[in-house]
Amino acid sequence: MKRNLLLILILALLAGLAFWLARDKGKGTTLSDYEGSFAVPDTTIIGQIHVVDRDGRTLKLDRKNGYWEVNERYPVEPRIMEEMLETVSQLEVKFIPPSSMIPNIIKSLGAHGRRVEVSDLEGKVLKTYYVGGVSPEGTGTYFMMEGSNQPFVVSMKYFHGSVSVRFFMDEKDWRDRSLFPMSARDIVSYKMEYPRDRDKSFSITRQPDGTFDVQPFYDLTPRTTRTLVQDRPANLLDQLKKLRIEGYENENPERDSISRTLPFCVVYVTTRDSAERIMTFHSIIPHDTDGAILLDQMGRPLPVERYHVNANTGDFMMVQHQPVSKIFWSYDMFFK
Repeated sequence: MKRNLLLILILALLAGLAFWLARDKGKGTTLSDYEGSFAVPDTTIIGQIHVVDRDGRTLKLDRKNGYWEVNERYPVEPRIMEEMLETVSQLEVKFIPPSSMIPNIIKSLGAHGRRVEVSDLEGKVLKTYYVGGVSPEGTGTYFMMEGSNQPFVVSMKYFHGSVSVRFFMDEKDWRDRSLFPMSARDIVSYKMEYPRDRDKSFSITRQPDGTFDVQPFYDLTPRTTRTLVQDRPANLLDQLKKLRIEGYENENPERDSISRTLPFCVVYVTTRDSAERIMTFHSIIPHDTDGAILLDQMGRPLPVERYHVNANTGDFMMVQHQPVSKIFWSYDMFFK
């Protein structure tokens, strides 16, 4: 009897072990075996992300020394690049779509999908896959590895919705939105010109010993006899790096006519490498749909909330008054 009980116990243990091994073997069939491993978990090894859509548009993101570059032309907005790296590192398969849906999914990927190629720092391709549209339940996106005919529904950790929105193609949406993309310590000259208020205009020059000299912008403006507070020009220059644009408007049809109007101010910044950036600010006067200037209850024009900025780099941008007003200093503000 005891021997029979022992045999039964051994058989039960063996059956349990066989079940566990079979289950573990099933788990060992990884997503990569099904061509469904899309993520690159270690983003530090990524050197390039290349996206091409079916209309022939190309987006190329390259890692440089301390920043990313879009289409070999412009620095990328850091926050947006962080989101892209987060996306390609956290992709995970939600489920395999029913076989009855696969032909239509593949057809859709072929017609509308975006090809994504992720390479390492040496240029070796790590992943190449196609990103399609949203799945019927609205929380997944169709993905398929290049060379495969098995699509997957993919999502991202801690993200609700379709990850396809992270692979947008418009170059200007990737660009760095710094209005003055330079460090304060690299600025050797800063000039502010107010065409309508000439006496408020000024010029800051960094001296060889690191101190600042502040003078009127126009030669005919009287020079003050008050004492310059050295921290004040330094504080102004520190504000520049913090300023962000609202958006690029290089295709604005009114760009030329706006640029011909008298500006609110013009900023001239020269850096140690002798590069000069000139920013011309044009006030956007609030008006109604008929073009009439909007007035308050006292009959005065409503305050300016935005400016168009024309840069000598070729960009035409929009900025908000509240943040950029921090650099609208006048000559007398530097002295005590």
